[in-house]
Amino acid sequence: MGGRDLVNNSPDTLATALARATNGNRAQPLTIRADARAVHQSVVTAMDVAGRLGYRQINIATVHDGSQSR
Repeated sequence: MGGRDLVNNSPDTLATALARATNGNRAQPLTIRADARAVHQSVVTAMDVAGRLGYRQINIATVHDGSQSR
């Protein structure tokens, strides 16, 4: 979250971190960034948690880690 690791990967922890990071501003756009090593379910869980909290502008960005050739 914001470049920092969370203490665990539970949806409740993510929900708390999102609320703190956005000061509860659900109109603020969110971007979920993931590289090729990210587990697909983790990205889906993050989107689900954000949607259930009422965030409506949720974007996904892929991150090129430099280890893969184009």
